[in-house]
Amino acid sequence: MEDQKDTVKTTKSEAEPTYTKLGLKNDSSFSIVDRDIMNIVLDDGKEYTLAAAKQAIKEFKEGI
Repeated sequence: MEDQKDTVKTTKSEAEPTYTKLGLKNDSSFSIVDRDIMNIVLDDGKEYTLAAAKQAIKEFKEGI
């Protein structure tokens, strides 16, 4: 018998969860400085994935 491995395939329909700016600012995984940067780089009323928010913070820090 062949060994079979269970694989998990993600599809485009399985989108990452999105969060508002306020929701991200309440996430304790972000530092106080990162939360302050969110006030500058993220728009109110728009939703972001964690990856998009972290990327925006990173780009801001690189530009300083």
